[in-house]
Amino acid sequence: MAFFKKHLKKIIIISVVLLISGFGVYRANAKTKTSETPKFDVKKETVISLKKETIKEEITLTGSVDAASKANLQFQTSGQLAWVGVKVGDKVKKYQAIASLNKEILKKQLQADFNSYRSALATFDDTQDDYKTEKDSLTLTDDMKRILVRSQNTLDNSVINYELQDLAMKYATLTSPINGVVTAVEQPNSGLNITPASATFSIIDPTSIYFKAQIDQEDVTKVKVGDKTIITLDSFPQEEFNSEVTYVSFTPISGQTSTVYEIRFKLDSDSNQDLKYRLGMEGDATISLRQVDNTFTLPIDAIHQETEIPYVFVKNDNNQLVKKEIKIGIETDTTVEILEGLSENDQVVISK
Repeated sequence: MAFFKKHLKKIIIISVVLLISGFGVYRANAKTKTSETPKFDVKKETVISLKKETIKEEITLTGSVDAASKANLQFQTSGQLAWVGVKVGDKVKKYQAIASLNKEILKKQLQADFNSYRSALATFDDTQDDYKTEKDSLTLTDDMKRILVRSQNTLDNSVINYELQDLAMKYATLTSPINGVVTAVEQPNSGLNITPASATFSIIDPTSIYFKAQIDQEDVTKVKVGDKTIITLDSFPQEEFNSEVTYVSFTPISGQTSTVYEIRFKLDSDSNQDLKYRLGMEGDATISLRQVDNTFTLPIDAIHQETEIPYVFVKNDNNQLVKKEIKIGIETDTTVEILEGLSENDQVVISK
């Protein structure tokens, strides 16, 4: 017991030294394990070299077919629907009459307004004659001036009423402002009294079609009008349509949860006389942003990146793995362009 007490201090010091040394070894081993090159399974690894090929940077957007030229027609006034000259699916020409209100009442009112105009004109002429002497001699009193002004206003109002009724006669017939196809007729039955909102005729020009999509704010800065595009429609899965960007909106689309912009693409409108492309058809637009020919590439599975600098593992002559930092260019879903850091003969390792 005396021996233990005598050497207790030495035992404590030795124990502390051993603990500190053990912790240091543990940290060194842990650091070595975290920084060492990953071990590949030789049976599962694949060794490849750089490949020269053409690589494209593209953006694929989902969208649908729409039309730029549309018209929803309504009467300007209420009245009795006299006739409807079209039905859904009919093709119409620009300025073709499609429906009309009963004009008999309008004609009577137009005649009444014309008679009122003639009476107002006669009264105006009489008043001018009554005060001609005073006007010529510049001796009109304030009362005379007011009488002449009221006479002028009455005549002006009668002219306005007549012109309004004449417009009502013209607006009693709806005409198509475009060439197109009738897509909706809300009130096809004549003989009913209608209001302007109760009879709507919709017409769409099938040759004004385009493909539209939404593009987010990260990608909208990459595209511009004129960029070449390939469009595929779900209705024609075996066909590809050459197109280009025709419009990129300046303001974002309202009501969306994220910031997205409308983008439009040209479709072959001349071939749509037979209505091959219809509104609402969905598909994809693949925009070609840039292309590099005869450049070095690697599969994307070969690239590692924990920081801003990407790297690969290369097998050296001693069959050891060496980490090499690289500089990359265009990236696709499967391939990456290699700009710097590797030579053509380097053996790059991919772990499968």
